[in-house]
Amino acid sequence: MSEAATEDEAAFVELLARDLAGHRGESVILVGPRQAPAVHALAAILNTALGATGSTVAYAPEPDSGRPSHLDALKELASAIQSGEVSTLLILGGNPAYDGPADLGFAELLAELPLSIHLSLYDDETSQRCSWHLPRAPTLESWGDGRAWDGSVTTRQPLIEPLYGGRSDLELLALALGDGVESGYELVRREMIEAAEETDREEFWRRALHDGVVEASAWDHVTPQARPGDLAVAVDAFRELLDADRPTAERPELVLVADPRVHDGRFANNGWLQELPDALTKITWDNALLLSPATARDMGLSSGEIAEVSVGGSTIEVPCYLLPGQARNSLTLSLGYGRTAAGQVGNGVGVNAYVLRSSSAPHVLSSASVRATGRSYPLATTQDHFVIDTLGFAERNVRVENLVREASLDAYLANPDVFHEHEHHPPLISLWKDHEYEGEQWGMAIDLNTCIGCNACIVACQSENNIPVVGREQVLNQREMQWIRLDRYFKTEPGKGPDEVDDAEVVFQPMTCVHCENAPCEQVCPVAATQHTEDGLNAMAYNRCVGTRYCSNNCPFK
Repeated sequence: MSEAATEDEAAFVELLARDLAGHRGESVILVGPRQAPAVHALAAILNTALGATGSTVAYAPEPDSGRPSHLDALKELASAIQSGEVSTLLILGGNPAYDGPADLGFAELLAELPLSIHLSLYDDETSQRCSWHLPRAPTLESWGDGRAWDGSVTTRQPLIEPLYGGRSDLELLALALGDGVESGYELVRREMIEAAEETDREEFWRRALHDGVVEASAWDHVTPQARPGDLAVAVDAFRELLDADRPTAERPELVLVADPRVHDGRFANNGWLQELPDALTKITWDNALLLSPATARDMGLSSGEIAEVSVGGSTIEVPCYLLPGQARNSLTLSLGYGRTAAGQVGNGVGVNAYVLRSSSAPHVLSSASVRATGRSYPLATTQDHFVIDTLGFAERNVRVENLVREASLDAYLANPDVFHEHEHHPPLISLWKDHEYEGEQWGMAIDLNTCIGCNACIVACQSENNIPVVGREQVLNQREMQWIRLDRYFKTEPGKGPDEVDDAEVVFQPMTCVHCENAPCEQVCPVAATQHTEDGLNAMAYNRCVGTRYCSNNCPFK
């Protein structure tokens, strides 16, 4: 973070301020959950000043303002266990032995309890340290009720009976309290009927089930009043945050984030998600320490090199990945990896970053110590892994100049050939001149203005078509099996590669089957698994496929 804003940063802030002021009541300023309270307070005051409160953002009252946060409650519990105040502990879901703050030592505290019971979907790290593990019924197998963020009362109905005799949270609590009612249906029905203000409570219950939500049950919105001087106080608090613990290359900050695929580790045993490429890095089956190219140069690190990261007496070793656009002297590491009791798929994948996380700094760890080890680790990625001649690859970057070609709608309407004017392509000659297809023709179109590179389509395609995962070793061998590829390109200065710049724009390019009329994949399959249907679609007979990958190798889009 620089002491003063650059000219580009100052110009951006000025344009942003003008844009927000010109759209009063139509915009909103959002702050991430990892930010400090002062940042949230500043955003709330600015939203009020911009007329967003009551239009684009609404505030609901806190129903239980005295309730401690989850982190504070866990600290209180840990203290009570240490002092011997807890003899029986009932844990409903969660996995605190794995993802609890490292300084609390929750895994070790469980061993001190006379009786501990864990209701969980999986026999995970916490279950293995408890006296009892009870099977938990997932949401699709259990009755439940709750409130939405705005306070609306909702009901949840199961789709099927519990497959393995699992119990829901409310059923187990009712059993532990000696309620006398053990059925989830009866528990939810009783609660809803008792809360009904209507005479015909049975009709109220049936209508709530039908609608899924109780009408007019949301809390009344509250409108916070900005007082004179609030903005100045919030700005001063924000400035203190900027001035405190300013990260440097010697003492960078480390930001711990939930992984976009396995989240906090609960999905670590899902092979589809493990093999799903990260949207920006394209890494599969691993997490990595993300840092900007400039930070890497300052620290003497390179992509794939193993770094030793130490915070507060805890140390891990994790491979590095250079990512343009990453803030300077700020490192990012995904949580959810390094599991020991996830299952056959998720065990031992990646590095456990929770050992660095503390109750006082759960998200941003200042003054981290990073040291190069000189050892390397091959990261399995699905893009750029085809580069054999690295020198030739670098020279190609110089020759192609700006690989990304974009233009506004106005520019396209003024000149429909705006994209083709920058195109350098040999004549397009079909390989199948003697095989013209005259039937139905189909294609797939993707709105590139809308695509954000979330990768959800890749997992959906794997699920629908029952595409197997191949594992980290085969991804390293360039044998990933996903039928949809979502490429990302860094738009940098002409002639510079992504590892030479700090700032870069990101452009996503989905690559899918477009159902060619004369599809090369259909011509090369040795067992006729790929076929052209009478409706003009590229179809596949799964029970014929023997996995030669000839179809993939012959695809012009791959």
